[in-house]
Amino acid sequence: MASVSIPNHEKCPRCGSGAVHLEWHERVNPQEVQDLWHCWDCKNEFVTVVTSDEKEPSVTEKITERFFTSLLV
Repeated sequence: MASVSIPNHEKCPRCGSGAVHLEWHERVNPQEVQDLWHCWDCKNEFVTVVTSDEKEPSVTEKITERFFTSLLV
């Protein structure tokens, strides 16, 4: 399986096809998200990695956001 570090990569690195499907989306740590893609044409699977400089919200921020967001009408 190839690893690609280009964010939002929507073409297969093996055959160049745009017929790819997002199989899995996983947050590895607060700054990194990995996506597993599957190519419909050549059956290749590849991973893209998206990194950011954002800090992880505190537990209090997470709870408050979920609570108050659900109260909005």
